[in-house]
Amino acid sequence: MPITSPPSPTPQLRQAVDSLTGYAAQYAVIRLRYERALNPPRPGYWQITVPGAAAEGHIRDLAEAFNRLLPHTGVLLESARAGIDAIPPARHHAGWRLLLDDLAHAAGQAARLPDPARGGGDRLWPYLQTWGERATLLRDLALQPQQPHSDVVLSAPEEELWTAHAHAARLRGLLQPIESRYDAAGRQITVASALHPEDPDEEIVLVLSGDIDSPGMRVMGHHTSHDDAIAHLPAAVPPGVLYPAGPPSVSDRQAPSLADLTRDVAGGRHSGDVAEAISYIAGHRAEGGYLADIAAFLDTCTAWASAMDTRAGLDLAARLRMLAAQTRQLGHELRRVGDDMDAAVAVLPPYRTPAPRHLKAPATPALTTTPLPAAPPTSALHAHRR
Repeated sequence: MPITSPPSPTPQLRQAVDSLTGYAAQYAVIRLRYERALNPPRPGYWQITVPGAAAEGHIRDLAEAFNRLLPHTGVLLESARAGIDAIPPARHHAGWRLLLDDLAHAAGQAARLPDPARGGGDRLWPYLQTWGERATLLRDLALQPQQPHSDVVLSAPEEELWTAHAHAARLRGLLQPIESRYDAAGRQITVASALHPEDPDEEIVLVLSGDIDSPGMRVMGHHTSHDDAIAHLPAAVPPGVLYPAGPPSVSDRQAPSLADLTRDVAGGRHSGDVAEAISYIAGHRAEGGYLADIAAFLDTCTAWASAMDTRAGLDLAARLRMLAAQTRQLGHELRRVGDDMDAAVAVLPPYRTPAPRHLKAPATPALTTTPLPAAPPTSALHAHRR
């Protein structure tokens, strides 16, 4: 069956998408500008609370960009709803439609609020934020083809031959994924490269459906180039998110950088200085440090890998889970070392004199730490006991 190319977006829709893309880019700039300057710490990095008067000018700039987008919101929402209606029903469609209703509500509320130049920008910000955060999903839905994609169907014997070749190549590590997506039918589609079964010197590009590490993986098509494979792929639907209700709260405490801590240790005069630097890494008993943050980061990566819902994802999740456990153990051991370092109440010996900055110092033996005495051989210990 020949492939039917989806129609190009209308000029009106293309203009609307360009306006949406421009607004999202401007929103991202403002979001990054304030992300590290929020006070008090934000409840989560997905929710931005812009601090009062200092942000009014930026909100005005963003409001102006949204006013340019506002005439296009109807076209975007209408095209997105038509895109959902045109693809096979799926359980996540209700969530998409609710998000579109949420965007429509945000646009309506933003249009009713007074000009932020007259104050009250904090009331406008949540609606501007909604459109900035959901712009990518809205764009992808609005650009969904409004007619079904027609696959190039392989004959049953050809599909069996290519599928067997793909499984064998994967087992030998010779099937390399290039990109992945989900199509409107809910299939996981992967583009991968492999060697041609009849000519090992020639590379072939395969289009696969299903988890590529599972027995159910099938070859949908084979192509001579990556560009040719992409041109024949079914349209991608917007990917999911790890936390539908928004990411959990993330600590945003102020702490010195690792480089600053290393300089503090290098310039420290007392063991307490070193212990304090260690406390930032390993954490106090009541508050986590950098290692606790790394462990939390690894936990989030573990959740993401598990949510892939593939064999490779489960393997990655197991490895990440082990690394998180090892990081927590390292933090525990480092806290003990920090406590002992603090209890040592030590300073460095005076012969470790600073070198002059401008005059040439006489050559002296390099200073090192005093080596520990060597342990006696085991045979000598036994002889002493006798």
